[in-house]
Amino acid sequence: MSEKVGIILEMIVNLNQNDQKELMSRLAEIMQSLNSSCGSKITQNSISNLNAVIACPYCTSSAIQNHANFNNRMRYKCMSCLKTFTKLTGSSISKTRYPEKWQSFIGCMVDGLSVARTAVKVGVSIPTAFSWRHKLLKQYEKEAGLKLAGIIEADETFFLFSEKGSKGVSAKRKPRKRGGKAKKSGISNEQIPVIVGCDRNGNVIIGVAGAGRISLADIELTLNEFMAGNSTLCTDGHASFKAYAKAYQLNYIGLNISKGRRVVEDIYHIQNVNNFHSRLKQWMMRFNGVSTKYLQNYMNWFALLEETKGTKNEQCAEFTKRSLPALIT
Repeated sequence: MSEKVGIILEMIVNLNQNDQKELMSRLAEIMQSLNSSCGSKITQNSISNLNAVIACPYCTSSAIQNHANFNNRMRYKCMSCLKTFTKLTGSSISKTRYPEKWQSFIGCMVDGLSVARTAVKVGVSIPTAFSWRHKLLKQYEKEAGLKLAGIIEADETFFLFSEKGSKGVSAKRKPRKRGGKAKKSGISNEQIPVIVGCDRNGNVIIGVAGAGRISLADIELTLNEFMAGNSTLCTDGHASFKAYAKAYQLNYIGLNISKGRRVVEDIYHIQNVNNFHSRLKQWMMRFNGVSTKYLQNYMNWFALLEETKGTKNEQCAEFTKRSLPALIT
């Protein structure tokens, strides 16, 4: 490394985080210009890699430098707290033994393979495959700035409360065989509601509520962050949805399916959200029931599949971006 390069690198290390971001942005513009004008092989990805690690995960200092290469992955050293780290530090897979197998594992998730088949294909044990599944799904992030707007359809669907996999089933009821039914008819605390909201642009929000009938608080917790103002909420007439629309000054269209009022003015209906429920139920059948404590993770999984349309490579890239961005290099 030349003396000039060494001086420049030292100056970059001493810049604050905002200045580093601005520098990377300017470099990206310069490299893009060079690439288009003289056929250079330098790409936008090579510039983004420089900006992939700009702060220490322990003290957030931007004074970092390359430290060593360990297990084919670059380590960095913070000059403030003197700790070393990689781009995986602080992520859900920072302490997993086979980070190089995660891309293959994500491909199995896109294909919706069972834990057993995934374990064989990736080359890990079944408990490891199960653990990785939920590590990935817990990291799922909805698209930044996602808002439901315009005509918004909302409805709930139900799954049986399950303690599948638990060593001791609670004393509240006897163990239930797969495919069993709730002891009580209708909606009870044995039923776990899943609230789904979607708009006509294909945006979907899905969240697991408490138990039994949904309340205003359940709807607020699931949808509030993602609802745009001046929207029209279209539901099946559930009192809690009506109260929610009134509380947040949304236009409200309540349908009465039991009396045949399925469509209003040819545009207001809940056919899209009901179709989503149908696809979700069909997809969930492959698991022969899931534990309620993991139910939100499976909702995240299905949401990712719904949001990542395209080729398998495109789906894998989106899975990685939305659940394990630390793997992006």
